[in-house]
Amino acid sequence: MDTQQTVESYLQALNIDSDITTLEDISKLAEAHVKAYPFGNPKILLGESVPIDLEGIYNNLVVKGRGGYCFEHNKLMFETLKAKGFEVTEHLARVVNNEAPRAPLTHRVTILYYQGDKYLVDVGVGFRSPSVVVKFGETDTPAISHLGIEYKVLPVDADKGVYTMQLMEKGKPFNATQFNLIENIEADFQMGNFYSYMNPEGLWRNNLVVSCYSEKSINSLRNSDYFKIYAEQTEQIKVTELEQFINIMQNELKANYTRDELTRLFEEYVKAKD
Repeated sequence: MDTQQTVESYLQALNIDSDITTLEDISKLAEAHVKAYPFGNPKILLGESVPIDLEGIYNNLVVKGRGGYCFEHNKLMFETLKAKGFEVTEHLARVVNNEAPRAPLTHRVTILYYQGDKYLVDVGVGFRSPSVVVKFGETDTPAISHLGIEYKVLPVDADKGVYTMQLMEKGKPFNATQFNLIENIEADFQMGNFYSYMNPEGLWRNNLVVSCYSEKSINSLRNSDYFKIYAEQTEQIKVTELEQFINIMQNELKANYTRDELTRLFEEYVKAKD
């Protein structure tokens, strides 16, 4: 399929049959995306590669339901917005998790330029992904995402064009990612992607990480710890049994893996790390 066919098939899979022309339309698309396609790395732990060409991403996320991370989710979103005529640019970023930026450039984000303003679109940062577009600016009203979570894009160093995506977490501001306005090229993303899933000491090769949104919660698994984040509270569940794990993965996290694959993941990354 060419790009246009891939985009239309993706939108059809999300049951989006109207055209995408406004910020509200993009936010509806982002919300549908994070509720349909899991974020995570099971396939990496099972020894699969992570192709980030558009057809490979579509087959992996939409057709096979295997889930993926930022280089996949945000590439698909970027190409969709571009195909719909929006002015968008693609950028590498750092996942800083409220700390000084020591992390490498192993995150991908999209910047949308719309009617004279800039917006961040990021459906690829796991359980912290905003399900809405987030406007750049210190004084503007925050963007209200799923479960009422507030997001802003704020300058870290305005002279250098460095920004952070900040959300309110447990009543306090939390800087999740950091990026600048320098547009990257495909080779940059290929390098970041290869480092992310091939680094033997990295997160993605040593921990099972999966998340997906539902109507009333954000569901997030890390090894044997499973969190169901609601608007008013967070429930933490210890995963101790194989059948419990399979149910969570298939029914709540919407990750499409065979029983044999899930058994292997359970033995190596849930039971072994309990």
